[in-house]
Amino acid sequence: MDFVTDFYVDLGFPLLWTEEGKKGRELEIQFKSESGYFVSARFVPRKDYVVLKDEWGRELKLRPTRGNLKQVKGWSESRE
Repeated sequence: MDFVTDFYVDLGFPLLWTEEGKKGRELEIQFKSESGYFVSARFVPRKDYVVLKDEWGRELKLRPTRGNLKQVKGWSESRE
């Protein structure tokens, strides 16, 4: 998760660590979409991957690589 945090901090995005009961900590990142709205993405650490959750309840399991994190940024910014 340090890699995820460092990646988005370096890009200047606001980050928030939250406690999510028994499930553990989540990292929430807010992106500004092309339409001007803010979109939240939550990352939940799981072994050697992270689960990405969006505001619409969808989940995606992915490896925290630089390419995947850039792709998440792109998905979030293109939401309307």
